[in-house]
Amino acid sequence: MMNLLCSVFAQEHPGIHKLQLEYYNNNYNELSSPYTNEPIIDKQNRSSGPNREVFGYHPYWMGTAWQNYNYNLISTIAYFSAEATAQGNLSNLHGWPLAGLINLAHANGVNVVLCVTLFDSEDLITLLSNPSNRENLINNLLIQVQAGNADGVNVDFESFPSSQKQNMVQFITDLTNTFHTEIPGSQVTLATPAVDWNDGWDYNALATISDGLFIMGYNYYYGGSSTTGPIAPLSGNGITVSWTLNDYLNKTNHQYNKLILGCPYYGFEWSAASESSGSPTLDYGSAKFYSEMEGNALSYGKLWDESSQTPWYRYQNPNWYQGWYDDSLSLSLKYDFAIENNLLGVGMWAMGYDGNNPELWDLLSSKFITNGLHVSSQDRFTLPNSSIIHSLYPNPSNSSITLDFSLRNKNDNAIISIFDLLGRPVKNVNILLNGNENYKWIWDGTDMFNQELPAGIYFLTISVDQNIESRKITLLK
Repeated sequence: MMNLLCSVFAQEHPGIHKLQLEYYNNNYNELSSPYTNEPIIDKQNRSSGPNREVFGYHPYWMGTAWQNYNYNLISTIAYFSAEATAQGNLSNLHGWPLAGLINLAHANGVNVVLCVTLFDSEDLITLLSNPSNRENLINNLLIQVQAGNADGVNVDFESFPSSQKQNMVQFITDLTNTFHTEIPGSQVTLATPAVDWNDGWDYNALATISDGLFIMGYNYYYGGSSTTGPIAPLSGNGITVSWTLNDYLNKTNHQYNKLILGCPYYGFEWSAASESSGSPTLDYGSAKFYSEMEGNALSYGKLWDESSQTPWYRYQNPNWYQGWYDDSLSLSLKYDFAIENNLLGVGMWAMGYDGNNPELWDLLSSKFITNGLHVSSQDRFTLPNSSIIHSLYPNPSNSSITLDFSLRNKNDNAIISIFDLLGRPVKNVNILLNGNENYKWIWDGTDMFNQELPAGIYFLTISVDQNIESRKITLLK
């Protein structure tokens, strides 16, 4: 399967975090940012907040955009970034600790973590293969997080060498133990790739050890892609966000409560050979913020790609240009996907990229704010274990959908039903459970007469011991 996917998407390419860090290191004047020496307050308790983890990166080049964030809709802000060296030193902190940002977040009960980056394969080998270098980086990160009175660290290592698979596990083990001991209640998370091209990541061990994996569910198409296409295709041919999550669930033994689905607040625009979607590109594409791409789409006419479930636009000047990105509709589908699979939460690269547009904040509010529900910072990293349904994957799907569920009491019966959008039953299955704790049931997209159902929205309900849960599922054809 991976050989087929590789033939479609070629090979690993530079991530957007790396590309934008390099670009803004060369093109952004940090002196324009108002760094101060004001005291940093402790994080305050919050009376309300998102009912899942909402994890956003604040890149240093976004300047004072943090002053306009809606902190009621965020649970963690990752300050991007402190740049690590091969020896475990921090060569550039980019203004950390930014007291104004941390204080405003803490006043609203929001965690702030420091993101540490290292994007060179040889440097990663030098760092991770040497216990002294690893320890040096852990100590330096602890010093900086304590200096900012902050709440943890996020590790973003890219161009990752497979030779360091076990050393990375040891590093995260030591890092997590140190932070949990020295800063009680702190969190250690990792940014991890959409595709593990060279089998360099031990997702299962890293998810078990850390507090969460931020899946970088974007950059499937990038500036150097040979054709235009979706930045974060939820579904379709080849590698998609659905494929990525299925890969993570399988490799982590379904540690869904340790997975954060990262989503793009950016896109790419290419010069294209024609007006058709998937047209060959004529030049390297340019990354653009959501605020610009949404404006372009509204000016030139927003189009919808059914296969990937994402928007795009096109225009002539005088050649054809195409822009592909995510908007409130496509992000809504991804958030539903995360909710339906009981993930720890969602995240975005990057905060501030939406400019003054309110719709992405409104979307977060509609998906993750429950009136009267308070979720503590520690609760966000421990989902309740009383759920019958563990996951539905892949969802959406163009073939079959697997339901993972478990019992509350042994020797129960499970009644699984599928309803169409009008509430009419199309499939009903009664399963006698034999005392095992975990079960799988696969729906092949057929009705009770084994006839294929048309594409569309359906609802799955499962009833076990008078407890009923329901999930929305999307069938593609």
